[in-house]
Amino acid sequence: MQRNLVLVVHGIGEQSAGQTIDALTGGAIREMGLSGPVDSRTEMIAEDLPDARQLRLFPCTIRQTCIRADDRNGFAQDQDILAAEVYWSDLSPAPRGAIATCFDLLRTVLTLGYLALDNVAQGRAPTHRLIRSLVHLFVWIFYALIAPMNALLLLGSFAVLTDSLLVPLGPDGLRDSSLIAIIGAVALAAHLLWRLWIRRPQASYLERSFMAGIGGLGLVTFLTGVMLRMAPQAPPPGWLDWLYRMSCNDVALNACWNPAYQNIAAVIWAFVLVMAVTWLVSVAVLMAIFVTSITTEMGPLRALAAIGLPMVVILALQSAPGPFWMALLVAGLAILAALAARRLRAQGVTALGHLTRVLGQRDRIYLPVCNAMLFLWMLFSAALWSLFSEVIGTLDGVADGQSLLTQLYGDYSDLAISTMSYIVFGLAGLVVIGAVPLAIRLRHRKHLAQDPDGWLDVWCGRVILNPVLNLLLMLLVLWIAFGGAFQAVTTGLQLLGIAYYPWNTDTLLGQLNSFHETVNRQNTLAITIVGVAGVLAYRGSAFVSAALGVARDISVYSARTLAYTPTGPAGRSSYAARQRIKARFRRVHDHLSQQYPHDRLIVIAHSQGTVIAAQSLQEGDFGALPTYLVTLGSPLTHIYAQYFTRGFEMADLRHRLRRWINIYRCDDFVGTQITLPDAPVENHRVPPAGHTGYWTDRHVWQAVQQILGRPG
Repeated sequence: MQRNLVLVVHGIGEQSAGQTIDALTGGAIREMGLSGPVDSRTEMIAEDLPDARQLRLFPCTIRQTCIRADDRNGFAQDQDILAAEVYWSDLSPAPRGAIATCFDLLRTVLTLGYLALDNVAQGRAPTHRLIRSLVHLFVWIFYALIAPMNALLLLGSFAVLTDSLLVPLGPDGLRDSSLIAIIGAVALAAHLLWRLWIRRPQASYLERSFMAGIGGLGLVTFLTGVMLRMAPQAPPPGWLDWLYRMSCNDVALNACWNPAYQNIAAVIWAFVLVMAVTWLVSVAVLMAIFVTSITTEMGPLRALAAIGLPMVVILALQSAPGPFWMALLVAGLAILAALAARRLRAQGVTALGHLTRVLGQRDRIYLPVCNAMLFLWMLFSAALWSLFSEVIGTLDGVADGQSLLTQLYGDYSDLAISTMSYIVFGLAGLVVIGAVPLAIRLRHRKHLAQDPDGWLDVWCGRVILNPVLNLLLMLLVLWIAFGGAFQAVTTGLQLLGIAYYPWNTDTLLGQLNSFHETVNRQNTLAITIVGVAGVLAYRGSAFVSAALGVARDISVYSARTLAYTPTGPAGRSSYAARQRIKARFRRVHDHLSQQYPHDRLIVIAHSQGTVIAAQSLQEGDFGALPTYLVTLGSPLTHIYAQYFTRGFEMADLRHRLRRWINIYRCDDFVGTQITLPDAPVENHRVPPAGHTGYWTDRHVWQAVQQILGRPG
């Protein structure tokens, strides 16, 4: 009798303990004709965390049975099987409730920054030092400035909203800037408490940066409140008087604010202004990343031509002195386009292949990831703040015609929704255009995954990191930046007291300004659309939470504990969650090996689990016994090894495996064939059925039966 130890690793999503191995057992009973009983048990195994004060336990679901050799299965001898599940889904738990789901949504958007950091630090080709620094700066702005600013503003809002119960405001209670000092002191105390007592040694880079931002902003807020509180009762200095007027927008300040609220209103308004400037800085950094990336990849002259030629054409069309010159210019452009089309037609497949290689198979995804990070945060945060503004306006009541909190949210929501129409209409365009490769994919799904270099597989073969969506994300950010730039100009002129005169509509600037105002007039419609979507998301928070589980599991595996060194080639980050997951794999193997001596090790993994299994087998010591690996729907080489090459090199794995079988469906948008240099991977393409359901697919059981049927 041959004894087999089988380790099963599940993929991403909200997996419950035992769910995967139950599916595996059910498939085995049906497809392999199990006649004997299946013994079931669950053992709690302690993780190897020496610094933890208490043991951290995780469930290990175990199934044991025996398969008798017969003509049906073709086994040369009886097979005794002990199968165990490597469970890790509990390390990225799903939130419960609508409010928790909203905050988890924002946190998931922030964690996309890890993917950008990994791509510039561990890509296949070295990235320019300036790009590494700019990407790091962009992510840091989100982690240490934008997210803490929103958290601090939310903290202050709750403090003001509950003033009648916790912090009385007004002439008979706490006055003006004292509340600012208290809010800053609370934020600073939270940061210090986290640093001294609560902070985990392996806290993520996001947590470290966020708490550092909370501490720094809290300290500034506290000092500002103390300074204003200690200031003598005298005419305010020039900068404070300017803030008064800007926050009120009225010479008679009392028309807007009760005297007890003037200082706090001015400072909070300044805080909102700083948030707006921070947003503009983040967009400017993103534009700098775009220009630097294009320049380094295409060269200065080609980049200048690619960026400047469209601008020259637009300006030329706008400045044409008359219809004759306009027609002449259009004719010239038509001739140039015809010559370019003729050259592409002469080159045929070569031109299309070159375009595919340049735009479709890029190894650098930091730019679309940063684009998605900026766009999604703007969309979700603007929707949340707009919702909060409506709620506050209903609950807060009115004092002297306008309460502090209502005015604050009115100002901030105006800032947040100033580009809402651009965001919503841009998203609609992204969905409409992005549906084209999806439709092509559905129509030709039986022909997918045949030619990795062909246009069908490159442009339509995947949904995640699709090159069409990557390009559209860049155009979307440029579109939003256009709206934000016009809004910033008009707002800046108002703040500086400069009279704003719309440009003549006959000029290019005038037409752009008119277009901007036309789009902005649709903000009400955009807010309505976002509101309806928000209500649907609230009612379906369980579905949203499950969908977030996919992104959350990926980001957890990429979460860093320290910031990488932007100017260094590799960095100094460690991956606490990734190491902990791989440690569970080794812990399950070692625990079962002690109680079950076996002849060979078989590992069956799906999706993200294939990455965990491959890295664990390559890095760990699992003895000299024959080892077999079956991967299902694996993104190992065409996602992880393509975009994060130096972190997922599998050169040593082939020496540790007796056999490696990879099964993928032709229409799987995550997994496809595994191609490694000098690695004899047996890739099996099976009929379409998506990315799920591999555990009960008969093609999988045929591969398992082939492995078990060979003597080990």
